[in-house]
Amino acid sequence: MTITDIKIKNKMANKPQLEEELVAQNEAKLEKYISKVDTEKVESIKKDLENYKASLKDKEYAVSMSDSLLHRFEIYMREEVQWRSKEALGVKEILKRIEEVKSEGIKDGVVYFTNLEVEASHYFVLRMEGKGEKEIESFVTLWKTLEETLMLIQQDNMVVKDLEQQLAAAEQGIELE
Repeated sequence: MTITDIKIKNKMANKPQLEEELVAQNEAKLEKYISKVDTEKVESIKKDLENYKASLKDKEYAVSMSDSLLHRFEIYMREEVQWRSKEALGVKEILKRIEEVKSEGIKDGVVYFTNLEVEASHYFVLRMEGKGEKEIESFVTLWKTLEETLMLIQQDNMVVKDLEQQLAAAEQGIELE
């Protein structure tokens, strides 16, 4: 037996002991990590996040709208909008909502859209093309009202993102400032 063979044999004999030491070290690190996690805080943030997401699920946002602007938006969505592939589904949903709004009527210069309806409408309006000053005015008015509503949606999304960050930090035992 050579010296190399002896060294290999010794290493093989010590291998189970080294593995046990590594496992013990890892368990100690894990225990230290787990002890920093405030499980009550984690559960509280999880609950807040779930509740906030649930409140947004069916939330409708006020969109400023006049009869003439709704009419122009409907014409655009029915006759002029260009779509590709699955975008057609978004166009159909917006048209369905426009029909509902028309039957309900515009109340106090406002209609109500879900976040997806606002985002899809904004997406398609940004692709709007036209001619002349009259169409510029209707585009700008429609774009601005959707943009304002989109800001409210983004604020809600920021709250969700903030809660998700708080949850991730709490799960790791980190305190956010």
